[in-house]
Amino acid sequence: MGAIAGLDRVRLPAAVSPLVAAELAGPPRHRRVLAAFPSCLYVELGAHERVLGVLTSDAEPLPIGVRLAVPSSDVQWGVEPGGHVVVGEGRVRLPQADVVAVRPLPPGRVQPVRSCISAVSLPAPGALGALARDLTAAALAAESVEAGVRGLVGAGRGLTPSGDDVLCGVLLTLSAVESPEARRALAAVRTVVRSALLRTTSLSAALLVAAGDGYAVPDVARLVTLLAGAGCAAPERGLVERVLAIGHTSGRDLLAGVSGALRALRHHASTTQEGVRRA
Repeated sequence: MGAIAGLDRVRLPAAVSPLVAAELAGPPRHRRVLAAFPSCLYVELGAHERVLGVLTSDAEPLPIGVRLAVPSSDVQWGVEPGGHVVVGEGRVRLPQADVVAVRPLPPGRVQPVRSCISAVSLPAPGALGALARDLTAAALAAESVEAGVRGLVGAGRGLTPSGDDVLCGVLLTLSAVESPEARRALAAVRTVVRSALLRTTSLSAALLVAAGDGYAVPDVARLVTLLAGAGCAAPERGLVERVLAIGHTSGRDLLAGVSGALRALRHHASTTQEGVRRA
């Protein structure tokens, strides 16, 4: 995108997720840039948990994004964190370019069906997975999840702290299981998460809200659906590795949450079945 350094404005066609389409289509407003990287620009949309990701074609396809057709090597944002862009009227107005929404972009979303809870092996979940297991077990047992959630929200460093990635894994896994117990557990965890969003970054808060509604990066949504709610089908080759490669530790931390939640769901299902047999 060499022309962006010149005097002429550049029009960059993009696809927009329905999760942020309303703000993009609304009246133009000056919005603060939260973070800028070669492949993505994160922009606040007013509320703490409302964030727009302006993503190049080689960025992670977040569900809260407007996605360009060009790679990061062809883009210069021309704005730094703390600066401002204009969002509205179907576009993001950068200093010398307009990102223009020209079509919708369906975000990745888990598909809830009756689950058999796959036994596919995931990387060892470690301590974070144990926290996810205990939180999920408490939610399934209709016990308080307040302490478990608040111990994870915002825990760790970076734009998406490890504790939040774990919570995303729990929320997505519960979203993928079609059962009354899972629905109630999801509602309980989601309610406490949303009450604690100010404890974490705006970007992470936005992704937690999305995960509570089943939205995630497409590879993550596909993997969670396969593991938790699609007849125990084995993931296609390389899918687990692609999820593990997300961010510095985000993919691994998210899968720790998924693994811990799956363990709790398997234990709950086996305990319930044993109780039915004894009855």
